[in-house]
Amino acid sequence: MMEFLFLDYLLSKQGILKIAQLVILLVAFACVRSTWYNSFYAYGFYEGVTLGYSVTIVLYLFLTVFGLQKRASFVNWLIAEFVLDTLGFIFISTGSIIAALKSFEVPVLVAASVCGLLASYLLVGSVILSFVATQRPQSAGKLRAVCIFCSFCISAY
Repeated sequence: MMEFLFLDYLLSKQGILKIAQLVILLVAFACVRSTWYNSFYAYGFYEGVTLGYSVTIVLYLFLTVFGLQKRASFVNWLIAEFVLDTLGFIFISTGSIIAALKSFEVPVLVAASVCGLLASYLLVGSVILSFVATQRPQSAGKLRAVCIFCSFCISAY
């Protein structure tokens, strides 16, 4: 019987980190959106980063849960997740630092910047887990040498 939902990822360490990042980023976005702020450029960037990365996480979770990783084997999903988390860390930590500097001691804006910094720490954890996963050797049954210039595939084992 064919499965339509692959929920194993959501129960793994990476999946739990992604869900925690999503919740924290949505809280940060709601904090910034619910207040009147003085620095439009700083918080406009922060809103864009938090909402954009939240959408990216939802899209990645959607593709993972519906099994696109098993259907699209030409994409190295471990490296894609590593790059996604690295870029997210750079943008969210930059936006959070700028938001913290421009908060003018408004409690809701300080909370938003703290949520962003917390999300960036979770992203560091996710980057480390992705890096460790890319460094693991593959099992011998899954190794294949593929000749790009030829039209056939040679099995290594």
